[in-house]
Amino acid sequence: MTRPLIISDCDGVLLDFADPFTAYLASEHGLTLSLTSFALAGNIRDANGEAIAPERFPALLDGFFTTHMPTQTPVAGAAAALATLARDCDVVILTNIADHHAAVRTGELARVGMPYRVYGNNGPKGGPIKALLDEFQPSAAVFIDDLPPHHSSAKKHVPHVHRLHMVAEAPLRHLIPSAIDADARIDHWPDALAHIQAVLKGNAA
Repeated sequence: MTRPLIISDCDGVLLDFADPFTAYLASEHGLTLSLTSFALAGNIRDANGEAIAPERFPALLDGFFTTHMPTQTPVAGAAAALATLARDCDVVILTNIADHHAAVRTGELARVGMPYRVYGNNGPKGGPIKALLDEFQPSAAVFIDDLPPHHSSAKKHVPHVHRLHMVAEAPLRHLIPSAIDADARIDHWPDALAHIQAVLKGNAA
């Protein structure tokens, strides 16, 4: 018998991202990150307060993952919740990160108590989720992510997968719009665990 499959995003769901990335920008590049809108690139500013050119953002993000991934800390309750789910479920991490960073991320997650397989991705996640379902053939599946477009992509490609919108980083909650294509919105892992368990038992409200 196949097991249920939990597919979770990483940054902003399992690991804090905003504070470590802000510290990296300041220490390594003399840049600031002002969280005033739902667009990281548009909120990065130089010493004069000018927004950096958008084309600089990919290199900054890659630099962060190359040198500062170990500064990311686990979201409260994430490791414990996934460990509980992993007793009866397969757990995988689907994160928009370059392939050459995926192995490092696997090690970093394991170091903080989340020893799960990491799948790197670029772009919408609906297609990759479908590929994971084809691989695992799970009895049921739950997808967890903080970004609304990924829930819309999942609904388009795999509408039967339960979609949980989670914005685990408090500073970002007022910036990220509601995911209209998610089935539920829960921002704290203890509550999310109870919800996911109910979903898998067919008892979710």
